[in-house]
Amino acid sequence: MPTLESLIRLCFVLGLPVMGVVAVVMAIRTFTLGTQAHQEACKEKIKASTSPDTSTHAAYYLGFFHLYPNAGGGGERVLWTMIKAIQDKYPFIVCVIYSGDSLSRDSILQNVRAKFGLTIRPETVYVVELTNRWWVSYKFPRLTLLMQSLGSLVVASEAIRRFCPDVFIDTVGFAFTYPLVRLLSTRIPVVAYTHYPSISSDMQTMVSSREAGFNNEAIARSAMMSKLKSMYYWVFALAYSFAGSFASTIMTNSTWTQNHVVELFGKPQVTKVVYPPCDTLALAKFALTGRQPLIVSLAQFRPEKNHKLQIEAFAHLLGTHPEFVMPASEKPLDPETLLANCRDGSAVGYPVLVMIGGARNIEDEARAEELRLMAGRLGIDRQVLVIVNAPWGQILEWLRFGKVGMHTMRDEHFGINIVEMMVAGLLTIAHDSAGPKLDIIMPAIRGANDMPTDKEMEGAGGLQFPVGFVATTAEQFAESIAAALGASERLAGAVQKAARTAASAKFSEDAFRTAFYRSFGPVVCWLDNQRSTGDDDS
Repeated sequence: MPTLESLIRLCFVLGLPVMGVVAVVMAIRTFTLGTQAHQEACKEKIKASTSPDTSTHAAYYLGFFHLYPNAGGGGERVLWTMIKAIQDKYPFIVCVIYSGDSLSRDSILQNVRAKFGLTIRPETVYVVELTNRWWVSYKFPRLTLLMQSLGSLVVASEAIRRFCPDVFIDTVGFAFTYPLVRLLSTRIPVVAYTHYPSISSDMQTMVSSREAGFNNEAIARSAMMSKLKSMYYWVFALAYSFAGSFASTIMTNSTWTQNHVVELFGKPQVTKVVYPPCDTLALAKFALTGRQPLIVSLAQFRPEKNHKLQIEAFAHLLGTHPEFVMPASEKPLDPETLLANCRDGSAVGYPVLVMIGGARNIEDEARAEELRLMAGRLGIDRQVLVIVNAPWGQILEWLRFGKVGMHTMRDEHFGINIVEMMVAGLLTIAHDSAGPKLDIIMPAIRGANDMPTDKEMEGAGGLQFPVGFVATTAEQFAESIAAALGASERLAGAVQKAARTAASAKFSEDAFRTAFYRSFGPVVCWLDNQRSTGDDDS
């Protein structure tokens, strides 16, 4: 029979691992948060630069983990429309942006107004500039997903040390930061707006099938390397699922993302689709007639957007339709002159591919330049324009005058720019997958042989009338472009009206705000309850 002394020794031995874990947790909290005096000093600094309306409600401080707030993509429109919605309904809330951009608050807000037409009040916005963003932007030569995810912990640690908020809101999809935040304090709810899961069953399937378009050539050729990468993705998916389960409230931008996030995080009760906002009111004012043969692309110059497929499709179009080729005797027009001619009503004689996108860094700039070079190699550069970081006012003009819109990313989680093109009146062609397929372009035209008949056009405006085109290959995109450019005025008008009506109702800023308040309102109520009960889990 064990003696009392042996039992005490056993308890001590068993308690050592627990004590070790507690020590590690306390070290992480101390290293990340700093002292209480340090956090109070950070908060006082923010208070000195902001002035929320606290006449009827004490202030709350939200931390937005969005490392590229000055970029001009759909994710940034979501961020700033979310902040605008918070300012309108919750004037006592201060929005703290964790940013990797070396820009002041006023400069960022001016750019937001220029790019998106949103006026954000500076008195409830504060920007915390981070120095470690390279951890998530650096292209690690191996294990990129894992290394960038672990790097997000470094960046999040810096963010929390600079200021620990009442609510942590991740709007870029770094799920590995969620357990870190919850480790620091269970009082901090984690709110996630997920545009695209870092890993998905689709990605795992493409690795297992050894698709050359998804794997690098060496891995695609080797069965053993493909197997190892599949195992790596499986382990990463387990870690990603574990991290995501720490989110308290989850918003997703599409049905495709919703399905994958529910599968991964396993929290269907708190996971809701909140479609990204589109400036439908301004875009819906554009006339549907008098369009020029401009094929407009609107997407950031990131590799996954697959702009090269657009160049290939346009080259195929010109190769199979010589009537669309600009004669050598004609001088190509620069963007300003082309827009001026459109304003004057001067006819543009030949199709022009206008590729507009934001560039976050020098790598994005290099990708844009490579597109120009690619167009030159294919001999179509005289009819291709690549425009980087155009102001929102100029983008609106391209959308107003263009006839065809094109978006080529495979498994685009949503595609806010697709919605903008549809509402603006462009005959829009997108990749036949994910968000465009499940949420946006439905029903869709699949090629010239799928064009609506005269009988179908008699019922134009109904729920089953096509709202755009979908394609997969360069040849299919070229065929759809040709069909759109050659569509009769009656057919084009019917598709335009159906697309505008459907997109304006489903993806407006008002629809976003309503859905956002439905998910975010309970978070504010929880904060109020915590404050009223005086719970202080620190």
